[in-house]
Amino acid sequence: MEVEPYLDLFLELGRSMVEAGAEIYRVEDTIIRLCGAYEMRDVEVFAIRSLIVVSVKDGQGRVLSGTKRIYETGIHMGKLEELNQMSRYVCAERPGLNELGRRLKQCRSFKSVNRRETLLGYMLAAFSFACFFGGRLRDGAAGAVLGLILFVMDQKLAKKCPQRLVYVVLASMVLGFCGMMWGRLDMGFQPDKIMIGAIMLLIPGMAFMNSMRDMMSNNQINGFFSCLDTLLTAGAIAIGFAVPLKLLGGV
Repeated sequence: MEVEPYLDLFLELGRSMVEAGAEIYRVEDTIIRLCGAYEMRDVEVFAIRSLIVVSVKDGQGRVLSGTKRIYETGIHMGKLEELNQMSRYVCAERPGLNELGRRLKQCRSFKSVNRRETLLGYMLAAFSFACFFGGRLRDGAAGAVLGLILFVMDQKLAKKCPQRLVYVVLASMVLGFCGMMWGRLDMGFQPDKIMIGAIMLLIPGMAFMNSMRDMMSNNQINGFFSCLDTLLTAGAIAIGFAVPLKLLGGV
C-alpha cells in the first residue's frame, strides 16, 4: 500500500478539524488513530493552530513525513461533528483512497444551517444580549439591526480583508457608530445596551475557553498562542468601539 496519499488525506482531515474549531489534542489523537488503522508505525504528531506535522514509518521501515499549513480557523460544530464521524468510520472500515477523498470532500462542504438561519441567529443573539444587560425591547430591536449589519459585513468583507484583526476593528467601528446613531434619534434608545448586544457577537468566548483547556491538557504552546489571539481580538474590539465613543462624546 502506498502510504503517502493516505498520509496526505489524514493531514487534510486534521487541518479541516482545526479550521472547524477542534481542540488540538483531539486533532493529534485522531491522526494517530487513523495512521494506526492503516498499519503505519511510530506515529508522531505535532499540531498547533497554524501547522500540523506528522512523521510515520511504513511497512518497509521507511520514515515518511508531511506538513499542512493552516491559515484560517473558526467555529463550525456541524462540520466538526461530520469530520469526527468520518474518522470513526475510517478507523472501523478502512476504506480505499477514493472513498476517503470523497467523504472528506463531503465533510468539508457540509453546511448545517443556511444563510437565512445564520442571519436569524445573529439578530436573535444581539436582541437577547441587549435585553439581558438591561435594555428594553426597543434597544433589543436596535441591537438586532446591528446583528444584521454584522452578518452582511461577515459575508461580504471578512474574507476580503487581508488581516483578521483589521477587520475586527473595522466591524467594531461600524457597529459603534450605528449604535451611537440610535442614541441620537431622541426616541429613548440606550446606545450602551445596543452596543453591548453587538459586542457579544464579536467576543471570542469559545476560543478563549479552548485555549485554557489546551493549557490544562499539557499543550501549553497552542494554548498560549490561542489565548494571545483572543486577547488581541478583544483589544481590537475595544479599539473599534472606542473610536465612535471618543468622536461622538461617549454614551
